[in-house]
Amino acid sequence: MYPWFQNLLATFQHRVNQQQLHHGLLLIAETGIGSDALINGIAQTLVCQTANNCGECKACKLFEASSHPDIKRVVSDKPSIGVDLIREVGEFVTSTSQLLGNKVVIIEDIERMTESASNSLLKTLEEPNNNTYLLLSTSSANSVLPTIKSRCEKINVSTPAASESLPWIKSQTNKAVTKEGLMAFSNRPLEYLESLNEGKLGFEDFHEKFNQLIDKKVHAFMLAESYKDNAAKVVAWAYMLLIQRYQTMLLGKGNHAESLASTEYDSMQRLAESIDACKQANLKISQAGINKSLLLQKVFNKIQMST
Repeated sequence: MYPWFQNLLATFQHRVNQQQLHHGLLLIAETGIGSDALINGIAQTLVCQTANNCGECKACKLFEASSHPDIKRVVSDKPSIGVDLIREVGEFVTSTSQLLGNKVVIIEDIERMTESASNSLLKTLEEPNNNTYLLLSTSSANSVLPTIKSRCEKINVSTPAASESLPWIKSQTNKAVTKEGLMAFSNRPLEYLESLNEGKLGFEDFHEKFNQLIDKKVHAFMLAESYKDNAAKVVAWAYMLLIQRYQTMLLGKGNHAESLASTEYDSMQRLAESIDACKQANLKISQAGINKSLLLQKVFNKIQMST
């Protein structure tokens, strides 16, 4: 279990022991923070003979081998989750538990369910069976039917604080790990770790190129060409770095903009224009047919002129 979920899992374990767990849980969490591990932890708690994820009982051993007969995971290799898969859930929840304990259904990313699948699941939620629990998750609660949400206990899972996730990330990689890098991935530790370990677009590399751009050691066109396939992410990172520079400059004057010299005021004004250029680029970046290389080049040119 990830360290940032340990206290939350302990809370669920206590509720299971006290028989106070709702039959339908809907976990609402951002991607990249490991909410699937939390769901697995809750599921294991529900089938564990001690309700503490002992790892020693028959149920835990079956769970860890992904062969527990009273746990059903709904998995679809298609973009959507169809009604046939959810009908299987209905059949599962009405059957007898093979180990004479709790039965658990796990459906992640329920926003992918078709309308007919959602309606089928709704029937199951409306008529809960004893000792049967549905563990659902989504990163897009607004895409889930209100009737499904109303029949579940909604758990808003917070993105972990840097103080909780940074030590763990450092233990998982030999690459340099920074708080700023984590922020670049919206404090999502698994996404940040993936960028470090799997050679994906890394914030640290971009930050270095950004500084070279500021120092006019790299051409805006060349930089735009190299990052065009990740244009949206790069624009967001450039925006973050520009905001940091702006705040640093302002804090240097004790947040009193009126005390800025004319040259300092001009610099801040140019920075503000670069920040606005990032905002405008972000609005256009997803438009069909947009030339992302050209869009990035305009942003990078603006940034170079701001210094």
